[in-house]
Amino acid sequence: MKYLGAFVLVLILLFIFFNFLSSPFSTDTTEKDFVVNQGEGAGLIATRLAKNKLIRNNYVFLINSHLLGLNNNLKAGSFKLSPSMSSSEIAVKLSTGGNQDYWLKIIEGQRIAELTEQFDITLEGYIFPDSYLIPRDYTQNQILSVIKKNFDKKFAQAKLDSSSSLTDSQIIILASILEREARTLDSKQHIAGILLNRLSINMALQIDATIQYARDSRIKPKVYWTPVTSADLEIKSLYNTYHNPGLPPGPICNPGFDSLYAALHPIESDYVYYITGHDNQMHYAKTFAEHTANIAKYLK
Repeated sequence: MKYLGAFVLVLILLFIFFNFLSSPFSTDTTEKDFVVNQGEGAGLIATRLAKNKLIRNNYVFLINSHLLGLNNNLKAGSFKLSPSMSSSEIAVKLSTGGNQDYWLKIIEGQRIAELTEQFDITLEGYIFPDSYLIPRDYTQNQILSVIKKNFDKKFAQAKLDSSSSLTDSQIIILASILEREARTLDSKQHIAGILLNRLSINMALQIDATIQYARDSRIKPKVYWTPVTSADLEIKSLYNTYHNPGLPPGPICNPGFDSLYAALHPIESDYVYYITGHDNQMHYAKTFAEHTANIAKYLK
């Protein structure tokens, strides 16, 4: 009986302690903005709640959330939470989804025409690909302000330690081409160097993606970036980089960080040609003869 009594006492103390850790962090009813990012698990959410002094203990939050069957139902979004809410109340609120904001996802390499008809097409190249949490009452100008702030920040980061002599607008145009031409940072940097080599000798860039941009700007298709035909190569447009040497007059899509970085940090080489083979690898060449051999070996 003595041990049973001690065991019961321990259980009672644990229950009291658990309830204490489950109780509100304080009596402060001031609401704080708390954002749950897409893909965040319950463990990380609990840790951040504790760090923001919204709950007393992250492990107790997880236990309460589990007991309520909510661990796998916590939603991404923006929430108004206060330290006066209990651990269970916060778990329930996070499971209902944030109703303050919505997510706007912009994918690398998309054109504005693919994304929305609301944004001015002169912003092509400057709509930085990312996931944005947007308040539902934001105007278009406010949304663009959020995107511009992010673009400026990422562009400044990409510029670090760059010795490029290109203007900002030229960098963005080049980055937009790299976004459509390559997948990895390394291949983008190599292609950036190759395209700069072509520019230095006044050689036409001969980029299919610029032809696609010119063609699709005219016909506004349901599906963009379809393969170029021989007839497409004869399109009369300043974006036809087969007929016009130099960079096109503007960006052809919205490049991501790697493409901006590659445009600012090209890998120097003597290469002038490149292809993506059927093996999904990049193959570079210094002469047209080498380029022709690569085509025969990797594209046929």
